[in-house]
Amino acid sequence: MSEELIEKILEQGRIEARRIIEEAEEEARRILEEAKVKARREVDEKIEAIKRGAEERATMIRHVAEVKARMAYRLRILEEKNKIIEEVFKAAYERLNKLTETDEYLGVLKELIIEAAVSIGGGQLKVIAPQHHEKAVKKLDFQRIAKAVEGETGNRTEFDVTFEPLKVSGGVIVETKDGRVMFDNTFEGRMKRLRSMLVKEIGSILFPKRRSV
Repeated sequence: MSEELIEKILEQGRIEARRIIEEAEEEARRILEEAKVKARREVDEKIEAIKRGAEERATMIRHVAEVKARMAYRLRILEEKNKIIEEVFKAAYERLNKLTETDEYLGVLKELIIEAAVSIGGGQLKVIAPQHHEKAVKKLDFQRIAKAVEGETGNRTEFDVTFEPLKVSGGVIVETKDGRVMFDNTFEGRMKRLRSMLVKEIGSILFPKRRSV
């Protein structure tokens, strides 16, 4: 084989080698660029995911904070309502206590006994009064009170009056002789029965609802 032919073959080999190397380098650059693009995309996706998560957490935190603030506000309003309502009841008890020291108390006792006796339906009844009001209770005309009850119920009525160390500020308890039916018409008993209604009424007066615009 001539030297010229050998050189030609070698040159073709060198050209082919350069081509293969260039293609390999190009492929390597392409792969590297794709890797960079993919890496950037993954990083961007992670950043977006982190941002979304942060925004969601921030929204949730704001919502929780708003709910807590509303609850705290409502609790504060409720506490203030209860405080004022308790002050109203306290003032009412003070007025009732003062009432027991006046001549008007006899009329109040009479009406309380009649109301309780009529609610029971008349008959043979027992009036339980606090010992500290014995003097006032003994001034009452129970025969006239019995007649008033009979007029309301149509049943003959008689009272047996007893005095016990009741822890009440005023009023009486009326019950049947056998004790099976009882009507607590002490000041405390009446306030307890009326409390839910009074709380609603007092609340509506002190804290009227705002009209929606």
